[in-house]
Amino acid sequence: MAVGNVEIKDVTKIFRRSDEQETLTALDNINLTIEPGEFVSIVGASGCGKSTLLRIIAGLEKPTIGEVTCDGEQVTGTSVKRGLVFQNHALFPWLTVWDNVLFGLRSTGRVKEKKDLADQLLGQVGLEKFKKSYPNQLSGGMSQRVALARALTTEPDVLLLDEPLGALDAFTRMNIQDALIDLWKTREKTMILITHDVDEAIYLSQRVIIMSPRPGRVVETLKIELPYPRNRSDSNFTYYRNHILEKLDLAQKGADVEYVI
Repeated sequence: MAVGNVEIKDVTKIFRRSDEQETLTALDNINLTIEPGEFVSIVGASGCGKSTLLRIIAGLEKPTIGEVTCDGEQVTGTSVKRGLVFQNHALFPWLTVWDNVLFGLRSTGRVKEKKDLADQLLGQVGLEKFKKSYPNQLSGGMSQRVALARALTTEPDVLLLDEPLGALDAFTRMNIQDALIDLWKTREKTMILITHDVDEAIYLSQRVIIMSPRPGRVVETLKIELPYPRNRSDSNFTYYRNHILEKLDLAQKGADVEYVI
């Protein structure tokens, strides 16, 4: 049976400001279904609630209204079934690459049985020769590759990616995008990516979810019908880029003035 199905049902998230008098609606009535093994990207303006939505899926935040289920089980907290990679790779500086990759397994007592998998993943991200290196000896791109390998070593059903490539230069970013596609295809994981980069969303994803400015709502779910590997200069790629940018611009113009960033 395929695993990694995510159902987001009527999710609204309201934050109360520090004075506890005013509230801020970050997400408004989000409904999405993400199929097992699917690669989906979520794009939108800064502050539209896309990272909040990812944190709700991860179990780090609770929706004010609605629910998220993973394979039919309601998400009520964090789980090894849902891996998470942030923009900040968050490697432990006192641990080697090898120990960082295996860190998430130490509390489970499964280090020995997962060593082969860790080796395979480091090979896939091109770091098999850097097992004994420390984070301060790595570039930003290499560190993020370690973070990806670490997240997958626990074998989650769903990998959540919160702008993991946002701080990287364009060339490094494109290389890691290709590594991500390879990991997605070979590991058969559901992947959900938050990104500001429209080209990145099109290059990686089977579907792109376009969100409005705060309060975040789904403007459109766009299926990307392009074969892999994708060509950024292809006319069909350009069509998708222009379509998404137009939708984002219209959503921005239609937002309440107080929410425009």
